[in-house]
Amino acid sequence: MIIDITEIELIPGNGGKDCPGNGENGNECCCDECNYMCCCFELREKHDCNECVLLKCPRNKNYTLKLEKIETLLESLENYDL
Repeated sequence: MIIDITEIELIPGNGGKDCPGNGENGNECCCDECNYMCCCFELREKHDCNECVLLKCPRNKNYTLKLEKIETLLESLENYDL
């Protein structure tokens, strides 16, 4: 997951409704300094989640596939001692 400097877990998307950093429930609002705030706007295209490179985002549609590729690359690097 994505952790803010205030140590609040950030969950981009869905209009910010799912994000503990949205300022509700007694948590500090992290939106003004959030790098992922644009993901919370309704105007944001849904297909952007398919192209997102942020592996830790729970809304990234390709999370599992990208993670598998990275793990494979890391194993290759370890085997070749690069």
